[in-house]
Amino acid sequence: MRMDFSPVPAWFLLLLTVLSFSCTRQERSGVAESVLSGPSKESWNVRIVLSQANSDEDESLTRLIISADHVQWMGERDSTIQHLQGLERKVQIEIYDSSGVFSAFLEADQISYYESEDYFIAEGGVMIETKDDRTLVTERIEWWEADQLLKTESSVHIRTPDEVVSGMGLEATEDLRSYQIGPFTAEIVRDQ
Repeated sequence: MRMDFSPVPAWFLLLLTVLSFSCTRQERSGVAESVLSGPSKESWNVRIVLSQANSDEDESLTRLIISADHVQWMGERDSTIQHLQGLERKVQIEIYDSSGVFSAFLEADQISYYESEDYFIAEGGVMIETKDDRTLVTERIEWWEADQLLKTESSVHIRTPDEVVSGMGLEATEDLRSYQIGPFTAEIVRDQ
């Protein structure tokens, strides 16, 4: 049996090329759309003040003042996530107690804030200093702002007027008056 191969018409080759290009282009455009969707808003040199209502009066009290070099707002289902970054300086949060009095200061290289949950994740050179000379240093900490609760699985170092404690893992109140550390070492300072 003899097979006869005739030349393929040029229009057929052109059609195959266009079809293969359009398929590839659609795939690429789908990837580009997901990459380009990015933040819904973006801003530089921001200062955000979060307040809470005072139940006894018709006023609100400052709860947090957040300063960052850069912030991106990302939408995720029923929540907005703010990714705050320090570029020239660290992200800083001034924390005030329920009576509006300064309580503590937190700084980190970057902080993610999940608005609907009042939940923060601070990462990179995290330091918390309280008004009564308590200091916590770690690389990553989770903070449930509404519950005033701090947690981490990372290495922590805490210095108070009475002791120096280091260990792995932590659960603490945001004012560092009460804390529990996993395996730790401690140095107790006694008056002589």
